[in-house]
Amino acid sequence: MAGIKIKLCGRLSGSSLMESVIAMVIIVLVFGIAMMIFTNVTRLSLSVRKVRAQAVLQDLLLQAAKDPGNSDRSIRVEDLRIEQKITPFGRGPGLSQIKLTAYDESGKQLAAVQQIISNENKDR
Repeated sequence: MAGIKIKLCGRLSGSSLMESVIAMVIIVLVFGIAMMIFTNVTRLSLSVRKVRAQAVLQDLLLQAAKDPGNSDRSIRVEDLRIEQKITPFGRGPGLSQIKLTAYDESGKQLAAVQQIISNENKDR
């Protein structure tokens, strides 16, 4: 194969420097846009930690609805720090709003839930 000569029938044209630079710029732009899309999808997708934090918050919300006498507090559940805030809701004395927020070790918010609960069990 090394001894085979190739005959050229005419002039072989190649791409110019300008065409090569334009092609490289287009490839870099497409790759950059693809990386931005990939980063946004992975950053905003549900992770296992977020789902677990949401489940823990729902469980604590059910417990707080049964016993609404708790005030603002901070709770540690495994590697999560959960902030609980209870505020009166509206002008009526029988309702409170509870908000639970879960944070990871670095202080980043993973999940938050809020619900309006009745204080009737507490008054009786």
